[in-house]
Amino acid sequence: MARTLRSSLLALVVLALPFTAHAQDNTGRVSGSVTDDTGAPLIGVNVSLQNTTYGAATDLEGRFTIDAVPTGTYQVAFRYLGYASFIQTDVVVRSGRTATVNVTLQETVLEGEGVTVTAGYFQQSATELTSVVSFSNEEIRRSPGAGQEIVRVINALPGIASRGETSQDIFVRGGSPIENGYYIDNIFIPNAQHFSTGSGSSFGPTGLINTEFVEDIDVFTGGFSAAYGDRLSSISSIAYREGNADGFAGSVGLNFSGGSAIFEGPMAGGRGSWFVSGRRSYLDLIADAIDAGGAPAFSDLQGKATFKPNASNTISVLSLFGQSRFQQTADDAIDAGDNTFIDVQNWQNTTGLTWRSLWAGDGFSVTSISASASNRDLVSRFAEDDVRDLEENVENRYVNLRNVNYASFSQAFKVEFGLDVQHRRSTVGLVRDDYVDPTGAPQAGFDVDRSLDDTGIGAFVSTVTRPLPQLQATLGLRVEGATLNEQVYLSPRIALAYDLTSRLQLSASVGEFRQSVPLYFTSQNAGNTSLDQMRARHAIAGISYLLTPDTRLSVEVYDKQYTDMPQIASTNTLADPTFVLDGRGDFSGALTSDGEATARGFDILLQKKMAQNLYGLASVSFFRAQYTDPSGQERPRTFDTQTLFTVIGGYKPNDKWEVSARWSYSGGRPVTPLDPIASAAQGDEVFDVSQFHGERLPAYHSLFLRVDRRYNFAQTNLVAFFSLWNAYNRANVEERFWNATDERIDDANLFSLLPVAGVVFEF
Repeated sequence: MARTLRSSLLALVVLALPFTAHAQDNTGRVSGSVTDDTGAPLIGVNVSLQNTTYGAATDLEGRFTIDAVPTGTYQVAFRYLGYASFIQTDVVVRSGRTATVNVTLQETVLEGEGVTVTAGYFQQSATELTSVVSFSNEEIRRSPGAGQEIVRVINALPGIASRGETSQDIFVRGGSPIENGYYIDNIFIPNAQHFSTGSGSSFGPTGLINTEFVEDIDVFTGGFSAAYGDRLSSISSIAYREGNADGFAGSVGLNFSGGSAIFEGPMAGGRGSWFVSGRRSYLDLIADAIDAGGAPAFSDLQGKATFKPNASNTISVLSLFGQSRFQQTADDAIDAGDNTFIDVQNWQNTTGLTWRSLWAGDGFSVTSISASASNRDLVSRFAEDDVRDLEENVENRYVNLRNVNYASFSQAFKVEFGLDVQHRRSTVGLVRDDYVDPTGAPQAGFDVDRSLDDTGIGAFVSTVTRPLPQLQATLGLRVEGATLNEQVYLSPRIALAYDLTSRLQLSASVGEFRQSVPLYFTSQNAGNTSLDQMRARHAIAGISYLLTPDTRLSVEVYDKQYTDMPQIASTNTLADPTFVLDGRGDFSGALTSDGEATARGFDILLQKKMAQNLYGLASVSFFRAQYTDPSGQERPRTFDTQTLFTVIGGYKPNDKWEVSARWSYSGGRPVTPLDPIASAAQGDEVFDVSQFHGERLPAYHSLFLRVDRRYNFAQTNLVAFFSLWNAYNRANVEERFWNATDERIDDANLFSLLPVAGVVFEF
C-alpha cells in the first residue's frame, strides 16, 4: 500500500501559472495586540518596524495599528519597561492586507546585582522550560521541502525522524506516531493527516491542517508541563489566526494536483471575524495519465469564526473536515510487484467551541468543548484471483472538554491548573480468512466486530516560581485515569531553568507521562480491556547560548524509560516480535502490559532568525531507541535511525525574491531481511525472523531547493514558487519487498528528482 501510494507522489508536481505584470509599490498595515503572560493587555507598549520610522503604541485594550506601510518584510520590535523586549521576524506586509502580530511579553527580573534576561528574537515560555521550539506562519510557509505541511516543518527539528516525503508520520526521540498529540486553539485533534490508519498513523503525504491559517506553532519534544496528558512523546500546540476583520478578502490557488480557495471577513459589526477554506485534489482524474499506480484523492473544508462581546471575552468556533481515498486495480498492483490491491476510504471531522476569558485580577481561563469523528473502510484483494484478503472498518468518536486556567499572584509565583475529560468510542471490524503471516507461519482467520467505550479524566496543577532572580521552576502534578481499566495514576513533573548570564541558560526536567492504549488495539481482543495506561519517564538536561541576538545554540541530552507498554502475549501464535506501537496492524491475539523500551540521545539545534536577509537552522541528533521483546531480547525499535542531520538556509536579497535550501540526512532504519526461498515458494514476502531487525536500509539523504517570487499590485498580491525535491536524484530506499511479478527481492524507493511549483493569488 505504501509503495503504490509513494508512486502517486508524482502527482505533487504543480505547474506555476504563467504571469507577467508590472509590479508597483503599494501599502498594507500591521496590527495586533500585546499582553502579559496572564492575558492582560499592556498599555503604551512601543511598537516599531525595525530600521524604519513606522511605529505605534498600544491602546487601552493592548491593541495597535500601523497604517500605510509599504509592502515588504519587516521585523516588528516590542519594548515596554519591566518586560523583556521582543522582535518578531518575518512579518510580511501585502497590498491591501493586514499583517497581524499578537505577542505576549514576559516580565524581566529587575535586580541590581541580578541578571536581566532580554528575550530579543527568542522568547522563554512561562511554563515550558525544556525541549520547545516555535515557528511563525512565514517560517512554515517558506520551509524548503516541506510543501507547507506542518509535519514536514517539524521534521527539521532535532530528535524527529520520519518515513520520508510519502508519509505524515513522525517519530519523536524514538517514539511512535501514536505518541504525538496535536492541539489547535486548545482543541484536541485526534487525526492531523489524510490517509490515516486505524491506529492513528499515516500512510499518505498530505496533512489536514491548512498552514495558511497557522499563526504560530509550539513544538514540545519532551518534558512538557502537566497541562498536557495522554501522550508519551510530543505535543504540537497550534494557534490558528483570526479572519480579516478589516473587510472581505480571499485567495485562490490552482496547480497540477488540485485547487484551493480561502475567503474571510468581518462580522458582528466589527466585533468578530470569520474564515473558511476548501481544498480539493483531482489526482484521481489524472492517475492514469501520470501512471500513479492508483487513484489517490483528498479534500478538506475548514473554518473559524471569532466573536468578541467585550474586551475580556473571546468566543471562537473551529471546524475541520477531511476525506481521502486511495483506489487501485489489480493491474496497478501487478505493475508495482504487489500481489494485493486495495481500496481505502477515510473521513474525519473535529468541531469545537473555545471561550477565552480574562479575569478581573491577573489571570485568564480557556475552556474548549469539541467533538471528533473518523471512519476508515479498507478492502484488500488478491490481484491474481480477486479473492478477499482483508476487510477493515474502524469508527472512532470523541467528545472532549478541556479547561486551562492561569493566575499570577506575583512576579515570583504563578499557577496553572485545569482539567481534561474525553469520552471515546471505537468500533473495530476486521475480517480475514485463514492466511500465512509474513513469517511464513499459517494463521487462523478472524472475524472481529467489537465496540468499546472509555472515558478518560485528567486534572493538573503547575506552579511557576522564581526562588532566585536567576532561577525559574515549574512544579507540576497530573492526576489521570480511565473507566475502561478503572485505574488512577499520578504523574509528577518538574522543570528548572537557571540563567548563568544574560546569554547562557541551563535547564533540566524530569517527569512521568501516561497514555491510554489506543482502542484500535484494545478492541481486537476481549482480554485487552484491563491493560494499564502506557508510561514513559523523561529526564532531560540542556544548555542554551545566545551567540548573537538573532542566533541561538541549544544542546540537550535525554533519557526516556518506557514501561507498562502493550506487548504480544506469550499465548499469541504470531512469531513476529514487532513492538506493538511501531507498526502492529490487524491481529486478534491477547496483549499484556509487560512491554519495556528505552530511548537515549542528545540533540543540537542552531537557529538563526531572519534579522535582516539571512536565516537558517541546523539540527543534529544521535540516539538509540530499543525495546525488550517477549523473549527478553533487546531489539532496536522500528525507527532507531540513530543519526539525524538537517540544515536549512535562506537568503532574501529584497522584498520580491527569496532563495532557500534544505539538506537532510537520516541513518538507515532497521529491517528484517526477506527469505528469498520461502518468499518464492509462498508467492509473497516471507521474513527471516531469526534475523529480526538484523539489517539496516541505506542511509537517507536529500537536497531541496526553492525560489519564491512575490508580486504586489493595487489591493492584490501573487506569490509564486518553484522547488526541486531530491535535487541530486538520490535513490532513497523506503523499504525492501518481494516483487511478486518479477519473483525477486526489490527496493521500493522514495521519489526521484521532483519539480514542485505553485502560485496563490490574493484579493
